[in-house]
Amino acid sequence: MSITILINESQKQRLLLETSGNEMDNVIKKNYQLVKKILSTSSKQLNTDLKFLITWGASIGGMVGPINDFVQGKYPELNDVQLSLLLTGVIATYYFDNKTLMDKLYKKLTEEGIFTQFLTVIKKCDELRDSFLTFIDSLGITLHKVTNMMSYTFIIPLLPLVYNMSMSGSVTEKEISEIVIRLSSFGLVAVSGVIMKELISKIVRRFRSK
Repeated sequence: MSITILINESQKQRLLLETSGNEMDNVIKKNYQLVKKILSTSSKQLNTDLKFLITWGASIGGMVGPINDFVQGKYPELNDVQLSLLLTGVIATYYFDNKTLMDKLYKKLTEEGIFTQFLTVIKKCDELRDSFLTFIDSLGITLHKVTNMMSYTFIIPLLPLVYNMSMSGSVTEKEISEIVIRLSSFGLVAVSGVIMKELISKIVRRFRSK
């Protein structure tokens, strides 16, 4: 015998937001763990401690996660070490512009025979960065340094989830605050809760206005 459980619109909205929050948690954690693995593998290859780069937390993961998917699709022949070196090159280029580290990376990428692939990946990253920064600027959130704006990249893989949440019904400021508290509690996102709330609120309003 089947049992039908009826829920009202408020309960349905609450369930959808809870599901969205869980999915956001999972995406941030997954991409953060990916970055830790990448930096650990590359540290051994370069004989350089790269753990300090993890201070960018989920921001790096937001950029590297989608690029990782792109690289694996375009260059399935790469092994784990080569993939990690390529993605570390991305991280160093956009989050830590240091000549000594880049020289080491360029040398290692050349030794592995993947420097040409690296240039292709950087071109793809430039496209993603430029599109993202244009989107952020269109929201009216203005920062003076591009490096600061790159701290917002944690939101890139979350945009489809924010869109679904926005289209599911009325999303209140209280509900957005609850999601922000959840995301902030990890200590992985390199922006304040206040800025994160402003960012998500403006994105929700943008999506709902379409």
